[in-house]
Amino acid sequence: MKRRLKGSYTIEAAFVMSIVLWAMLVSIQAAYCIRDEVVGSMAMAESVQRLRHNESESPGDADNWAKNRAGKPFSWKEYEYNIQMSGNPITGRKVNAFGRAGRWNLLIEQSVFDPENFLRMVTLLDQEE
Repeated sequence: MKRRLKGSYTIEAAFVMSIVLWAMLVSIQAAYCIRDEVVGSMAMAESVQRLRHNESESPGDADNWAKNRAGKPFSWKEYEYNIQMSGNPITGRKVNAFGRAGRWNLLIEQSVFDPENFLRMVTLLDQEE
């Protein structure tokens, strides 16, 4: 006694399987995109921190360091970083960083770590009193 399945089960299974595989593909692709955004953001933030605390590093070196640190993304061609210093020692210097790749972009602005200037300003306040 042979039992046979009808052809409609095979077609339904193929339809369900294609939906499952498509959902997995979309999920993996979204995970790669999120991974690339996080890696790009972390590389740029780390480069900004290095530039804030290291007086001998130039903004061009920080750009290259961030690109090397981030590596090659999965979701788009490459990361583009633009890290610059602005301001002067009296009013305070700032690090301005802009990163972009694909649909992702990020802007970071932070003051340069300058404890010597802070101590000078505090001593000026003490002298005026």
